[in-house]
Amino acid sequence: MAFSLTAKNLELRGSWLVAVVQKPDGSWTFAKLNLNDHIGNNNGEFDLTMDRWYNSAEDWSCHLRGPLLCAQLRTIAGSYAPERCINLDLFVKNHDGSLEFQDLTDSLLLYAGCLTLRDDAHLRGLVAGRDGKFSPSEISLDEHYGNINGRFEAGERHYSRSGRNFRLEQGSGGGAVRLVGELMDCEGAWHDADIDLSDCIVNQNGKLAFLKHDEEFVREDWTPTIAEQIPVMGEAVAGLHLGEDNEDRFYYEIASNTNSADATVGIAIGTFIGRAIRCPAIGMVVGARLATSPDAFVDTFTASTVEDPEVRSRIREAALGRHVFETLRDMLADDTVAAAAELLGASLDPEIDSWTAGLVAWFEKQELAATVLTDLSLHAMLNKVIKQLQGETVEEWTKALEQLADIKESTATLKLTPPPPPPVPEPEPEIEIEDVVPAVVEGDAEAKELQAPEPQVESAEVQDSSSSAAPQDPQAVAPASQDQDSATKAQDPKIPTQQPPAAAAASSGTVSTRQSSDAGGSVSKGGDKGSLRGNGNGAACAKGWHGIFGITTFRRSWARSKQPKVVTTS
Repeated sequence: MAFSLTAKNLELRGSWLVAVVQKPDGSWTFAKLNLNDHIGNNNGEFDLTMDRWYNSAEDWSCHLRGPLLCAQLRTIAGSYAPERCINLDLFVKNHDGSLEFQDLTDSLLLYAGCLTLRDDAHLRGLVAGRDGKFSPSEISLDEHYGNINGRFEAGERHYSRSGRNFRLEQGSGGGAVRLVGELMDCEGAWHDADIDLSDCIVNQNGKLAFLKHDEEFVREDWTPTIAEQIPVMGEAVAGLHLGEDNEDRFYYEIASNTNSADATVGIAIGTFIGRAIRCPAIGMVVGARLATSPDAFVDTFTASTVEDPEVRSRIREAALGRHVFETLRDMLADDTVAAAAELLGASLDPEIDSWTAGLVAWFEKQELAATVLTDLSLHAMLNKVIKQLQGETVEEWTKALEQLADIKESTATLKLTPPPPPPVPEPEPEIEIEDVVPAVVEGDAEAKELQAPEPQVESAEVQDSSSSAAPQDPQAVAPASQDQDSATKAQDPKIPTQQPPAAAAASSGTVSTRQSSDAGGSVSKGGDKGSLRGNGNGAACAKGWHGIFGITTFRRSWARSKQPKVVTTS
């Protein structure tokens, strides 16, 4: 029972329940359980007394929702019934690192609770049925117990006619359900009497029944059968259900093994609820839900945004009450929810608030925060849960949950995240000049044609008019004469010539082709042929020199389409 407390990574693979479960030594191991061997289909409903439910289930509908097994099962008519759910925490337990199924038994101490005595002779309570849900049941004790000379006797009748002051007494952790009262003997004297009802009152498929055993009956108690077998923290959980005096030790054991204040509070609250309604099974399932749900308790940061302490307490109560309500609703039969809620309210023990105060005091001793329990009355919260189960609406909870949703939405909206780092630009690939411009080799006509500029065909008249219209700047004529002198030196072998184009390309390194084309300083069509050209470094290049990819070269006489020169006269 409550296997989800010590399990993680729950999956449903076909009909197999698969999980990673905790062993008594604290380590984790892989475990699986075939649910098809323990659960069946009874006309579209889960049935714990049958098997092979998966064979008649709609494949796509089979899934887990936490510890809830959900599916649509085929009916006798051949159609599929609406989705049904069964809480596996009620029947699956982690036994020494392996998953085991706890079959539905007839013991009154295991799958029954909220027992009350009505009119001194009628026993009422919630009993788990074949469908895995709790529903109300009632039995007349007067038809099965009598008064034999001042003492109770099973198999007799009408004890109430000669008795008084009848009541039920049962321990928080089970063990016995005793009918206590005063019975009159044959002489008219009154005697205190009691009898353990769990010897003969059993659970027969969800109904209370009387069954007198001829030999000793082994009663399965919740404490040794379920609670003590929970790995790591089983004894602590059982101790809290029994209500022993040394509860501080149990709180410490649970806290040291869960490593979470919320999980400790969740298990403790579930235990308190089980003690308050005298049904450990229901309380343990509620505790498992609270301990494993991340949003069962309002976190400190969200609560700190509410300045009004009364509103903050109401929000915490509503968040916690919602999970308790949903867990109880899933464990109750659909057509008996209101009647079951009435039994819950009739059996509720108001001492639950004093138990909560003891837990808060322990947290304070450990210098730990237990803000979730501050100004929280579990008795008042459970009364509101019971109202909801009966169909009433708790308006203050509705408003509180809406306010909580708004706070979470605004918190998520205002949550600041650091901007992403700026992208690092990738370096531009370097273009080797040798890969773009082939080296000029004597006799290579194609290379020479690549090196030569495009011919510019212009009429002589346009050139004459442009030359006559161009202003005669003495600074523009001087570089032209320097250009002619340089040409003379280049033709004379005794005079050192300029570095050849191939060597110039090697020494200049890599350059951008666009920069070289712009640096060439090409003359616009119809412009002055004697104007200066840029060489890429801001220096002037005289006419007769050409820049190819930023490399200054001398135009030899073998260059294609020789440009006509403009002669100026002083």
